[in-house]
Amino acid sequence: MSRGAFPGPIDDLGAEIIIDDGTLARTDSPLPAPVGLQAKGGSSKTGDLGEKVVNFARRRVGERVGSGECFDLADQALRSNGAKSAANFGSVAKNADYVWGTSVSPSDARPGDIIQFRDYRYDRTIETSTREDTDFQERPHHTAIVERMDGAGAITVLEQNAPDGSPGKRTQLFFSDVSTTSGGKKTTIKVQGSFRFYRPQPR
Repeated sequence: MSRGAFPGPIDDLGAEIIIDDGTLARTDSPLPAPVGLQAKGGSSKTGDLGEKVVNFARRRVGERVGSGECFDLADQALRSNGAKSAANFGSVAKNADYVWGTSVSPSDARPGDIIQFRDYRYDRTIETSTREDTDFQERPHHTAIVERMDGAGAITVLEQNAPDGSPGKRTQLFFSDVSTTSGGKKTTIKVQGSFRFYRPQPR
């Protein structure tokens, strides 16, 4: 016979088991850390505002905002998100060079910034050993919203009324002269005219 205690009845679960605070099952879960825009190193308030401006314009792709003018898309994207619009910074006469916020350089541009164009045009030439293709885009007097930075001087914008009467859409435009060669294909882009970038400001 062993020297241990006799086993108890099979339906006797014994004394209540106490799990101490160090046992994994009782360890409190840490509070969730901030994510997305609230995380450390995330966007500032103006960065948050820029994202809201972009989201407004994205939802209007394929639609006409306001009277359909290019101005209206930027104006409503800003106003509906608590930002100042061009009227807060100066004249909004039909042919004015509108100011939309704090001026930033093209190299510092980010999503949600507003671009004001004057006599803008890019010409693109693509050459191979057998052919040469060309295309261009013009924005004589125009306003657009930066959606994303594509690199090498290219930016995807959200805009409307380009060409006249067109609904909201996204377009890739170029903001610096570029010449690249890849796989026997040479691409040359020439840019002329003026364009100013503005960072939206909260009201």
